[in-house]
Amino acid sequence: MGQVTLSVNDRVAVITLDNPASHNAVDEPMRTALAEAYDRIETDEHIRVAIIRGSEGGSFCSGGSIDGYLEINAFGPDGCGPPKIPRPYPARKPFIAAITGYALGGGFSLAVSCDLRVAGASAQMGPTGLKLGAVQGAQTISRLTRLVGVSEALGILLLSKRLGAEEAERIGLVHAVAEDAAVFETALSWATTIAQFDPWAVQMTKQLVYEAQHLPLAEAVVWEDEVAAEGYRRPEALAGFLAFRNRRRHAS
Repeated sequence: MGQVTLSVNDRVAVITLDNPASHNAVDEPMRTALAEAYDRIETDEHIRVAIIRGSEGGSFCSGGSIDGYLEINAFGPDGCGPPKIPRPYPARKPFIAAITGYALGGGFSLAVSCDLRVAGASAQMGPTGLKLGAVQGAQTISRLTRLVGVSEALGILLLSKRLGAEEAERIGLVHAVAEDAAVFETALSWATTIAQFDPWAVQMTKQLVYEAQHLPLAEAVVWEDEVAAEGYRRPEALAGFLAFRNRRRHAS
């Protein structure tokens, strides 16, 4: 039986998947704990950004527990289907995937549902659905297509392709590659930077990125301008601009 731990330090939450015997596959207790962790992150205003990682020295996540699927009769004509690994999207706050080792099947889905991804040199990531006679699903197709484009997504999905870190970076699936020992520190550095920003501005930036892209350009620009104008009316913007002006005057 695996477990999920949630720690919070200086406005950054860290979710750790811990089931090393199966490369951090997610079983039923872990699904429940993941959902609870997401609820805590979403509702705790002290938390501004979150990182998901596998247990130290292990994989990110190899997907769902097949033994668990068999126990609940997920397969066959009367099967209930596999229970989904809870995903961050569409959480308001940014999530960062710190990927080492395997991020396969449902673990790949979990990674692509995050907003930022850093991969270690050992990372191997990709869908496994077609190899197992199933459609990958679980946000993978919809999210992957939007992240890397239709052509790249088709190549990955239809070939059930396993990507190394460098190829994933080349196609824009991950934002940086680091040595395994530096993956979490890289993710933490990103999270610390984001946590310094006004949370409303961060959350609205994320919302605009995901939702405005599906609008006609004219509508998207109008919405973006409205949000930007609202931001300027907030006291946080005034404080930020005044602080910048004072720093510049002091420097000169």
